[in-house]
Amino acid sequence: MKPHKIGQIAKYHTPLPGENPNQLYVVLEIFDDAERPQADIKALNTGLPFPPINTAFIHDLEVVAVDNSDLIGHRVTINKADSSKATGRVVKVDAPKIIVDLKKEENGVSTNILLPIEDYKGEEHIGTLFVKHYSHI
Repeated sequence: MKPHKIGQIAKYHTPLPGENPNQLYVVLEIFDDAERPQADIKALNTGLPFPPINTAFIHDLEVVAVDNSDLIGHRVTINKADSSKATGRVVKVDAPKIIVDLKKEENGVSTNILLPIEDYKGEEHIGTLFVKHYSHI
């Protein structure tokens, strides 16, 4: 599947020699009004404080499922079904691989990653991962 909206996670379907074939990118902007639609993308997990933004042809990219099992044990915030938020440690991952949908909000980024967490009182909550500005996973 080709990227069609901002916030999707993608990679090059045929990377150039010397490029990491597993490098993931987040789609920042889509320009589909051109003869050859393009997207601004930013590499994930580079270790750089300010990774560069690159422009790629959409036909060179494919949306990929992301492994969520790395979240187990991490302290996260979730959006619950009643619109409240809860913070706690991820106890399990129901869908280990998912095509992530990111949406920028005023205080952070909401996702479609459904997680059960356990708060500091030992109570379990279920909701979608919310990454607050300036939080580290």
